[in-house]
Amino acid sequence: MDIQSAKDQVKAAVRSYLDKDPAGNYVIPRSRQRPIMLIGAPGLGKTAIMSQIAAELDIGYVGYTITHHTRQSAIGLPMIETREYGGMEYPITRYTMSEIVASVYDAMESQGHMEGILFIDEVNCVSETLSAAMLDLLQNKKFGPHKIPEGWVLVAAGNPPEFNSSAREFDIATLDRIRVIEVEPDTDVWMRYAMSAGIHDAITYYLQVKPQNLLRIENTPDGPAFVTPRGWEDLSMVLREHERLGLETDVDLISQYVRFPEIAAEFKRYMDFHRKYSQDHDVGSILDGTATDPQSLAESGAEEKLSLISVIIGRINAEAEEGLDLLELLRRIDDLPEGGLPALERELRRVLDSNSTSDARRAAAFCLSAIAGADDPAKVREDCARSLDSARREFDRHLDNAMSYMVETFGKGQEPVSLLAGLIGCYSVVMFSDVDGPLYRYNEELLTSGRDRRLVEMAEGLRWRTRSMPNHATADAA
Repeated sequence: MDIQSAKDQVKAAVRSYLDKDPAGNYVIPRSRQRPIMLIGAPGLGKTAIMSQIAAELDIGYVGYTITHHTRQSAIGLPMIETREYGGMEYPITRYTMSEIVASVYDAMESQGHMEGILFIDEVNCVSETLSAAMLDLLQNKKFGPHKIPEGWVLVAAGNPPEFNSSAREFDIATLDRIRVIEVEPDTDVWMRYAMSAGIHDAITYYLQVKPQNLLRIENTPDGPAFVTPRGWEDLSMVLREHERLGLETDVDLISQYVRFPEIAAEFKRYMDFHRKYSQDHDVGSILDGTATDPQSLAESGAEEKLSLISVIIGRINAEAEEGLDLLELLRRIDDLPEGGLPALERELRRVLDSNSTSDARRAAAFCLSAIAGADDPAKVREDCARSLDSARREFDRHLDNAMSYMVETFGKGQEPVSLLAGLIGCYSVVMFSDVDGPLYRYNEELLTSGRDRRLVEMAEGLRWRTRSMPNHATADAA
C-alpha cells in the first residue's frame, strides 16, 4: 500500500490499542496488541509518519534506529546481585534497564504523556548479537527482562532484502505475532503530499512529467544508483535556500541528493525549462489579474502548462500557510496565558522543542517572530488582525484570478481542472478558504457529478488535524 494508506492503518491500530472501556482497561489487552511492522524501500517516509501520528493523536513518541545501538545499550548491562535460595546465598546476573526502555520513561516525564509510540527503525537489519533481542522485542514487547511500559504501542520498520543486504527474513513464529504492512511508492499520493507541504515546484513539475523517478534504486558496475522521496524533499529545502541567497544550483549539488547520475542531469535540464516557463508566463501578473496574453499559454506544450500550474499552486499554497499562521497568532493572543507575552513565548518554544506537526511548528515559529520585542498584546493583535484581513483578500483575489485565467484560456478543460485539483490537494489552501470563496465556487463549477463534493469531503476529513487552529478557521473551511 502507499505511504498515506500505511499511515492511516498505523493510526487506526494505535487508536484501537489505546481505546479503553468504562473501567479504564484497554479493550484490546496488551497480550493481543501485536507490534506493527512497516516494510518498504528506504526514503518512503516510514519514519516521518510515526512522529506525525503521535503528534496528531497527542500522545508521546520515542524513536530509535536500532542499528545505531549495541547489545548492551539495547538490553542493558549485566550486574551481579546476591540472592538467597534454600538458606544459601548465590551470586546471580541481573541486567540494568535498557537505554531504550529507560528513554520511554524519560519521555513520559518530559513530554507529559503516559501513552505513546515506541518506534524502532531498521529492526530487521541488526547484527547477529542483537537479532535474538529483536525477536524477543517483537514477540514479547521487552528488551531483556524489562518490558515496554503499558500504554506504549510498539511500531517497527525495516527494508526488504533487495534494498539492504543485511536485512533478515523473520520466521513464521515471529510473523504470527506482528502486523506487517508493506509500503510501496506511489507518485500520485506523494505528489498530493508534496503540493500541500510546499515541495519546490520545480520538483513537483519534474515528477509529474517523470513519475517513475520518485523512487529508483539500481545496482550498477559503479555501485548503487538511487533516488528516494526523502532525497527529493531534502533537495527541495536546499533549492529554496539557494534561491533565497541567490546561489547557483548545478548538477553537482543536485547529485548530492539525487544519487542517480542520469536523473540528476535530467532534473537539472527540467529545472532550467521550469525557470524559463515561469519567466515566459508571468505568474505575478496572472495572480494580479493583469495578464494579457492567454493565447501564448494555450499554444504551449503539455510540460509548459504543467510547469505553470505547479508554480501557481506553490504561490497560492504559500499565501494560505501565511494566512493560517496569522490565524494561529490571533488565537494565541486572544487566549493569552497568565504571564502575558513572556509566558506565550515560553509556550511557543515548547511547541518547537516537542514532537509537533510541521504545521504547528511553522505556526509557532511565525508567532515567535511576530511577538519578538513586543510588550503590548493589544498592539500585536491589532497588527495581526489587519494583516489577516489583507492576507485573506489577497488570497481570494489571487486564487480567483488564477482560476479565471485558466478558464478563459482553456474553458472547462483539463488544465483548469488540474489547477483546481492541485489546490484542493493542499491542506493549507482548503483550511484557509472561506466557504463562500472562489475555491468552493470553482469546485462547484468545474468538478462534475460524483466529484462535486470532493472539497467538502476533504475539509471534513481534515477537520481533526486542526487542533492548534482557531475555531472560526475550522468553521470557515467546513
